[in-house]
Amino acid sequence: EQEQATGIQQTDAIAEAEKILSDARAEAEQIVASAQAQKESAPADDGEEMVYIRLFKDNDKYKDDVFVAVNGERVQIRRGEKVQIKRKFADVLEQSLAQDTSTANLIERESTEYEAKAAALQI
Repeated sequence: EQEQATGIQQTDAIAEAEKILSDARAEAEQIVASAQAQKESAPADDGEEMVYIRLFKDNDKYKDDVFVAVNGERVQIRRGEKVQIKRKFADVLEQSLAQDTSTANLIERESTEYEAKAAALQI
């Protein structure tokens, strides 16, 4: 009797698991179909659109031209002049700036934490 009850519970668990998997597959198919529809209706952004930028220039660290490459395509950007470049290159410069800012913030945060710990330990 107990074996029969255990067998029924296992059958119920298997059926429930199969239903969960079936529902998950159906939901995944809907998500993929929705993403495909959005991709097809969205305008193509291949980064080829031309944009204007001006890179900071000084007579010290920021005086040289900037070299940027995206998927084998290269461009050299003059500092201190308003230039027109493809958006994909401008995006790389923007991402680089964001990463530099994030790194500077991390260094500042870790330095402050280190100084506080050193002061607490009287080092």
